[in-house]
Amino acid sequence: MESLGKKLSETRLSRGLDLEQVARETNISSRYLEALESEDFSVFPGEPYLLGFLRNYCEYLGLNSSEFITAYKNIKIQETPVPLKELMPKRTIADTLMSTRSSTRLALIAIPLALILLGFAGAGMYLLLSGKDEVAPAEIITRTPAAYEISEGDLKERFYVGDTLTVKTATEAWKLAVEATAPSVKFSTPTGTCIVELGQDMMIDLSGDDVPDIAVFVADLFRNDPSRGADIQFSMDFTARDIAAEEQATAAANADVVLATESSQPSAAADAQKQQVLFESGSAYPVTLNATFRGYCLFRYESDRTTREERYYQKSELLTVQAKNGLRIWASNGNSVKMQIVAGGKTVDLELSRPGEVIVRDLKWLKDDESGRYKFVVMNID
Repeated sequence: MESLGKKLSETRLSRGLDLEQVARETNISSRYLEALESEDFSVFPGEPYLLGFLRNYCEYLGLNSSEFITAYKNIKIQETPVPLKELMPKRTIADTLMSTRSSTRLALIAIPLALILLGFAGAGMYLLLSGKDEVAPAEIITRTPAAYEISEGDLKERFYVGDTLTVKTATEAWKLAVEATAPSVKFSTPTGTCIVELGQDMMIDLSGDDVPDIAVFVADLFRNDPSRGADIQFSMDFTARDIAAEEQATAAANADVVLATESSQPSAAADAQKQQVLFESGSAYPVTLNATFRGYCLFRYESDRTTREERYYQKSELLTVQAKNGLRIWASNGNSVKMQIVAGGKTVDLELSRPGEVIVRDLKWLKDDESGRYKFVVMNID
């Protein structure tokens, strides 16, 4: 069959028809009619449109549409490249089996060869290393604990865990050992464990006679790195007169809370039921309150009637408060806070309330007029 487009064009012209007339009578755009005659199939929006227009045009001209559609498909086959896989020779099952067997034989040869080579390499490395001397382990440098002495004046050193200090007087000697330097300094003393916070100044009784023997001040420490030690100052530069003067100042500051001897007997008994004695000493000395919060709590404190703070604390938060004369504390949930009182080298735990109970407590020194001694007490405030 001659060219598809040429045959359409010759048939139309032989019948004296122009494209515009055919377009009007077939409802096929002259643009598409011209494309069919020129075999420009790219003009059509899709092959179904092309085949439909070709069939209608052939039937309008009285031609066999099936022959023209077959001719179009032959043209498309010639224009479409053959897939590469169709040009490749097809592999038979026998070819596949032969290829698999060849790969298996190659693997059976390569694997033992690789193992032999690895064996030679390992043997060579062993012989190479066996001739070398063993490397000696790095020497571990340990610090020898230092031992200090003080008999008068001041001593300021950087102390580390394990260091000791011997405190000497004319008749006695006591030894303090550093057990921790972070997050606070912890000593073991003849009268018990002593905990001193950063910036805290504490007087310690070493003999157990309720009279301070040495003063301790922590000037510097690293809360998260105990290996760096702490700067601690010890002082024996205080006299009985200094202690007496401090007693007088403490008594004057607490004059409004001293147990009055003129009080009536029923009132004294009622007060005794409301207070708990934590310490007793011949003199009043500074105290420290350590609070660890177990849960959410609104906590307020007042120290020496001068420093006051109130805020919400969350679980695991810590609070340290120092006072020379006394403290007043208020907590929205007393069971959510664990408290310790540290004074004179002694530590006492406080358990003050039941869950959900609001507490108000006074913690202060009171002087017993009969014995002349001071008592540090916890008092309930209604």
